[in-house]
This record gives sequence, C-alpha cells and structure tokens, in this order.
Amino acid sequence: MVGRRSWLVCCLIAALPVGAMADPLPYKAKTPGPRQVIAAYIGKTEQWDADCDGGIYFGPNNQARAWCAQSSDSLGAGTWTVDSYGRMCHNLTWYWPNNGRAGSSPGEKSCIQHVVDRFDRVWRSYPGQSEWWPVKGDASLTRGYIYQNEVAGLKKKLGI
Repeated sequence: MVGRRSWLVCCLIAALPVGAMADPLPYKAKTPGPRQVIAAYIGKTEQWDADCDGGIYFGPNNQARAWCAQSSDSLGAGTWTVDSYGRMCHNLTWYWPNNGRAGSSPGEKSCIQHVVDRFDRVWRSYPGQSEWWPVKGDASLTRGYIYQNEVAGLKKKLGI
C-alpha cells in the first residue's frame, strides 16, 4: 500500500501551482471565515498536472472526488471541510480493481491553510511551504466537475 500513498503524495505535490508567482504571507493577513474559503472551491476542480493529469473536485455537500489519468483505474472519494482556522482539508478513500471487486485504502488527510489579505482576497499555502498563492485567478482551479465522466464510469466498473 506504500505505492498508493506515494502516488497520492506525488499527486498532491503536482497540485502546487507552478505557473503563478508565490508571495510571502500577505500584509495584514487574517483568518478568513469558512464561507469565504468554501466559496473559493465549491463546484470547482483543482487540476493536478505533472505526473497525474487529473484532479480533485470539490462538490456540494462536502463531497470530494479525485482521479488521475496516469492511474486511471483508481479513484478517490471522500469529503472536504473548512474549519474556523481557515484550513480546507480533504479526506479521501482510494478505490481500484482488486480480483473482480473494489479494493480500497484510506488516503492521508491533506489540508491547505488560507488567509485573507487587507483587500479581502483569499490566499493559500500548502503543507510544509512558506509561500502563499492567490486563489482567485489560479489556472489550476476550474469551475465544474471536469473528470465526472471518468469517475462515474470507474464507479460503475468497480461497483461502488
């Protein structure tokens, strides 16, 4: 199972926006309300490039779904939440074909810290990073459930 966890870590690293400019903690940054963070993600897919070519969808009712083309027979399904400290976390279980049935393994919970600047813009920082990235205008965050067909087809194939 170490291989799947390593793959998940690679996917999360691949999600880091490499084309945008990072900044230090924004001036006069403060903790956003959960609604501000939710509004930045709900109904959007964060695309993972690099070694994944997939992404994670942040759906209504706190549902999260993930899929990568490089491991197209697997999918992640779980939840996403935002706490009062500005942390958005997703907790996925990964499913794959296993002897005619669906195998599964819980993934590691992953959280992204958020702040708002003095102009009320939402910024995020990834675990272990000191850089902050503006959420608005991030090309990796796209409106809609981009990989819905892939996830639906795989769920049907796996019987989940």
